[in-house]
Amino acid sequence: MILVPSVVGLLSLGIAALNPSAFPIAVPLLTLWLVSPQIAAWISRPIAKREALLSTEQEGALRHLGRQTWLFFEQLVGPEDHWLPPDFLQEAPNASVAHRTSPTNIGMMLVSTLAAYDLGYTGILDFIVRLQATFETLAKLERHRGHFLNWYNTQNLEPLTPRYVSTVDSGNLVGSLIVIKQACLAFPTPT
Repeated sequence: MILVPSVVGLLSLGIAALNPSAFPIAVPLLTLWLVSPQIAAWISRPIAKREALLSTEQEGALRHLGRQTWLFFEQLVGPEDHWLPPDFLQEAPNASVAHRTSPTNIGMMLVSTLAAYDLGYTGILDFIVRLQATFETLAKLERHRGHFLNWYNTQNLEPLTPRYVSTVDSGNLVGSLIVIKQACLAFPTPT
């Protein structure tokens, strides 16, 4: 701790003696350097954890939202679309499904399947079957240098134009795959 004030003091004296006109410009930087150990100690303190408690009403609302989200994937992801999620479902004025998907949609569907299992909306067998079917489809999709393209037709698996790789969508899929991997590793292994 004594090293920083000593160095700042020597630098202050050196700047003031060698280039007095630069000293006013150097003062903010020297001051920041002087207090840097205190700043480092302050930002390194452990974060106080507060557990958020939900009311019964809030928990019910979240469970309802979770069930509705799963219902979207449960009803719209199946063999007709090669186990890939649609981009959206339009309910009004006429019901229609967008038979296209992106890496983000796929990742969110995989994580939603895991959440549905965790919340008891689906069983382990359905969870495994859905994941396996989706991964088999992913193995068939055209890629660019190993990367999934950003849009695919879910009914014929053809990439949509313009063909491009989205780093955002790819990152979303990778994050989802990490979650799925960790969840699968946590499942008990049969003995």
